[in-house]
Amino acid sequence: MVKPVLLLALAAGCAVDNPPTEVGPLDRSYFHCNVQPVLAARCAFPACHGTRVRPLAIFAPGRERLRVTWDRPTEPVTADELDANFQLVSGFTTLDATGEPWLLSKPLASAAGGYYHRGADLYGADDVFMTKDDAGYQLLAKWIAGETAQSNCTPTTMVGP
Repeated sequence: MVKPVLLLALAAGCAVDNPPTEVGPLDRSYFHCNVQPVLAARCAFPACHGTRVRPLAIFAPGRERLRVTWDRPTEPVTADELDANFQLVSGFTTLDATGEPWLLSKPLASAAGGYYHRGADLYGADDVFMTKDDAGYQLLAKWIAGETAQSNCTPTTMVGP
Protein backbone atom coordinates (compact mmCIF):
# COMPACT_ATOMS: atom_id res chain seq x y z
CA MET A 1 0.00 0.00 0.00
CA VAL A 2 1.28 3.47 -0.91
CA LYS A 3 1.68 5.81 2.00
CA PRO A 4 -0.71 8.81 2.01
CA VAL A 5 2.20 11.18 2.69
CA LEU A 6 3.91 10.12 -0.55
CA LEU A 7 0.71 10.64 -2.56
CA LEU A 8 0.22 14.07 -1.00
CA ALA A 9 3.81 15.05 -1.85
CA LEU A 10 3.40 13.91 -5.46
CA ALA A 11 0.11 15.77 -5.86
CA ALA A 12 1.55 18.94 -4.35
CA GLY A 13 4.50 18.83 -6.74
CA CYS A 14 2.19 18.68 -9.76
CA ALA A 15 -0.18 21.38 -8.60
CA VAL A 16 2.24 24.28 -9.19
CA ASP A 17 4.06 22.91 -12.21
CA ASN A 18 2.54 25.12 -14.91
CA PRO A 19 0.05 27.66 -13.54
CA PRO A 20 -1.88 29.71 -16.15
CA THR A 21 -0.69 33.26 -16.71
CA GLU A 22 -3.22 36.06 -16.71
CA VAL A 23 -3.35 38.66 -19.46
CA GLY A 24 -4.49 42.24 -19.07
CA PRO A 25 -7.99 43.47 -19.82
CA LEU A 26 -9.18 42.72 -23.34
CA ASP A 27 -11.01 45.44 -25.28
CA ARG A 28 -14.44 44.48 -26.65
CA SER A 29 -14.43 47.16 -29.35
CA TYR A 30 -11.04 46.04 -30.64
CA PHE A 31 -12.32 42.46 -30.63
CA HIS A 32 -15.41 43.43 -32.63
CA CYS A 33 -13.52 45.49 -35.21
CA ASN A 34 -10.27 43.55 -35.55
CA VAL A 35 -10.35 40.09 -33.99
CA GLN A 36 -13.85 38.91 -34.98
CA PRO A 37 -13.22 39.59 -38.70
CA VAL A 38 -10.00 37.54 -38.61
CA LEU A 39 -11.65 34.65 -36.80
CA ALA A 40 -14.65 34.71 -39.16
CA ALA A 41 -12.45 34.72 -42.27
CA ARG A 42 -9.70 32.36 -41.14
CA CYS A 43 -11.13 30.04 -38.48
CA ALA A 44 -14.94 29.77 -38.58
CA PHE A 45 -15.30 27.16 -41.33
CA PRO A 46 -17.71 24.30 -40.53
CA ALA A 47 -14.90 21.72 -40.60
CA CYS A 48 -12.77 23.88 -38.30
CA HIS A 49 -14.05 26.26 -35.63
CA GLY A 50 -17.40 27.12 -37.19
CA THR A 51 -19.22 24.45 -35.22
CA ARG A 52 -20.29 24.19 -31.58
CA VAL A 53 -18.56 20.83 -31.17
CA ARG A 54 -15.11 22.48 -31.23
CA PRO A 55 -13.53 23.90 -28.05
CA LEU A 56 -13.03 27.20 -29.91
CA ALA A 57 -16.37 27.62 -31.70
CA ILE A 58 -16.85 30.87 -33.62
CA PHE A 59 -20.19 32.34 -34.67
CA ALA A 60 -19.94 34.18 -38.00
CA PRO A 61 -22.06 35.16 -41.00
CA GLY A 62 -22.49 32.25 -43.37
CA ARG A 63 -21.26 29.89 -40.66
CA GLU A 64 -22.57 28.60 -37.31
CA ARG A 65 -25.15 30.96 -35.81
CA LEU A 66 -26.58 31.30 -32.32
CA ARG A 67 -30.20 32.31 -32.90
CA VAL A 68 -30.20 33.32 -36.55
CA THR A 69 -32.44 31.13 -38.68
CA TRP A 70 -31.23 29.20 -41.72
CA ASP A 71 -32.95 31.62 -44.12
CA ARG A 72 -30.73 34.57 -43.02
CA PRO A 73 -27.22 33.08 -43.09
CA THR A 74 -25.38 36.25 -44.06
CA GLU A 75 -26.98 38.50 -41.44
CA PRO A 76 -24.28 40.37 -39.49
CA VAL A 77 -23.10 38.86 -36.23
CA THR A 78 -25.61 39.61 -33.48
CA ALA A 79 -24.70 41.22 -30.16
CA ASP A 80 -25.26 37.85 -28.43
CA GLU A 81 -23.00 36.06 -30.91
CA LEU A 82 -20.30 38.70 -30.57
CA ASP A 83 -20.48 38.49 -26.78
CA ALA A 84 -20.30 34.68 -26.89
CA ASN A 85 -17.29 34.85 -29.22
CA PHE A 86 -15.56 37.45 -27.03
CA GLN A 87 -16.08 35.37 -23.88
CA LEU A 88 -14.90 32.14 -25.46
CA VAL A 89 -11.93 33.57 -27.36
CA SER A 90 -10.77 35.49 -24.27
CA GLY A 91 -10.21 32.12 -22.61
CA PHE A 92 -7.67 31.24 -25.31
CA THR A 93 -5.42 34.18 -24.44
CA THR A 94 -3.72 32.38 -21.53
CA LEU A 95 -0.25 30.96 -22.13
CA ASP A 96 0.37 27.47 -23.50
CA ALA A 97 3.39 25.17 -23.23
CA THR A 98 5.38 27.38 -25.62
CA GLY A 99 4.91 30.42 -23.37
CA GLU A 100 2.67 32.14 -25.92
CA PRO A 101 -1.11 32.70 -25.81
CA TRP A 102 -3.01 29.73 -27.28
CA LEU A 103 -4.84 32.04 -29.68
CA LEU A 104 -1.51 32.99 -31.25
CA SER A 105 0.55 29.82 -30.99
CA LYS A 106 -2.00 27.19 -31.99
CA PRO A 107 -2.72 28.52 -35.51
CA LEU A 108 0.91 29.60 -36.11
CA ALA A 109 3.09 27.30 -38.21
CA SER A 110 5.50 25.19 -36.14
CA ALA A 111 8.39 26.48 -38.26
CA ALA A 112 7.53 30.00 -37.04
CA GLY A 113 7.44 28.95 -33.38
CA GLY A 114 3.81 27.84 -33.16
CA TYR A 115 2.24 24.90 -31.42
CA TYR A 116 1.00 21.96 -33.49
CA HIS A 117 -2.33 22.73 -35.24
CA ARG A 118 -4.03 19.60 -36.51
CA GLY A 119 -6.11 21.43 -39.13
CA ALA A 120 -3.12 21.77 -41.43
CA ASP A 121 -2.70 17.99 -41.47
CA LEU A 122 -6.40 17.17 -41.72
CA TYR A 123 -7.14 19.41 -44.67
CA GLY A 124 -3.80 19.32 -46.49
CA ALA A 125 -3.35 23.06 -46.25
CA ASP A 126 -0.97 25.49 -44.60
CA ASP A 127 -1.41 26.60 -41.02
CA VAL A 128 -3.66 29.58 -40.43
CA PHE A 129 -0.68 31.89 -39.91
CA MET A 130 2.58 30.95 -41.60
CA THR A 131 4.53 33.77 -39.93
CA LYS A 132 4.10 36.29 -37.13
CA ASP A 133 4.09 38.99 -39.82
CA ASP A 134 0.68 37.84 -41.11
CA ALA A 135 -1.85 40.71 -40.91
CA GLY A 136 -4.41 38.56 -39.09
CA TYR A 137 -1.85 37.30 -36.58
CA GLN A 138 -0.77 40.87 -35.88
CA LEU A 139 -4.36 41.96 -35.15
CA LEU A 140 -4.82 39.12 -32.65
CA ALA A 141 -1.45 39.85 -31.02
CA LYS A 142 -2.29 43.54 -30.60
CA TRP A 143 -5.61 42.68 -28.92
CA ILE A 144 -3.91 40.34 -26.46
CA ALA A 145 -1.25 43.00 -25.80
CA GLY A 146 -3.97 45.45 -24.74
CA GLU A 147 -4.69 47.44 -27.91
CA THR A 148 -8.00 49.31 -27.76
CA ALA A 149 -10.42 50.74 -30.31
CA GLN A 150 -13.16 53.32 -30.34
CA SER A 151 -16.64 51.90 -29.76
CA ASN A 152 -17.72 53.21 -33.18
CA CYS A 153 -14.83 51.58 -35.08
CA THR A 154 -15.34 50.00 -38.48
CA PRO A 155 -14.58 46.27 -38.74
CA THR A 156 -11.39 45.60 -40.68
CA THR A 157 -11.20 43.80 -43.98
CA MET A 158 -7.42 43.30 -43.66
CA VAL A 159 -7.53 39.78 -42.27
CA GLY A 160 -4.58 38.33 -44.15
CA PRO A 161 -4.47 35.90 -47.09
